[in-house]
Amino acid sequence: MSLEFNRRSFLKYSAAAAVAVAGSSLLTGCGEDEYQKTGKIGSTLKLMGTFKMKDAPTFDNGTFKTTINIKCTTDKVPLCVTRGNFELTVNSTGKSKDDVDYLDNAITVKRQGAGSSGGKFDLTTDDGEQDFDITVTGVTLKNNDKVEFKYWPRIQASSGNSGYTRAFCTWKMTAKVDATTGKVTFE
Repeated sequence: MSLEFNRRSFLKYSAAAAVAVAGSSLLTGCGEDEYQKTGKIGSTLKLMGTFKMKDAPTFDNGTFKTTINIKCTTDKVPLCVTRGNFELTVNSTGKSKDDVDYLDNAITVKRQGAGSSGGKFDLTTDDGEQDFDITVTGVTLKNNDKVEFKYWPRIQASSGNSGYTRAFCTWKMTAKVDATTGKVTFE
């Protein structure tokens, strides 16, 4: 067996290596980031639990409302549900990517059912599925605005690790404004 490495062998192996490198870079875009789940209205997203935007959000007089069904599926650390775990972003058509309206200060969270109140909720696997009404005020929408509603199941774990800030679920939608009535619906 010869270990001769000539110009022809060099070119052949270099071309094969270039194809392998180029092909592998294409594969990185094939899958969803395991820590950043994305869906549409009605999608169930799974990340440390299951989360579903039950119905299309409503919008009236600058107020965005939606109901999120949340179920903790891990025994290690409960899921946190507070206004700080949610964010609504609006990207108007014609704006640059950096010119996005982030609405996270005007959010209220209320658990549905008897004895529910605003505030902080820590859900464990024993709690089962829970529905939360989320309200965001001060929202301005125009036709075809891109709207993203995000939920971070754990902003910080019990260890204080802020690495969880990169783990979130996003429901993406487009605002449709009726030209006659001004009514806003989401697709």
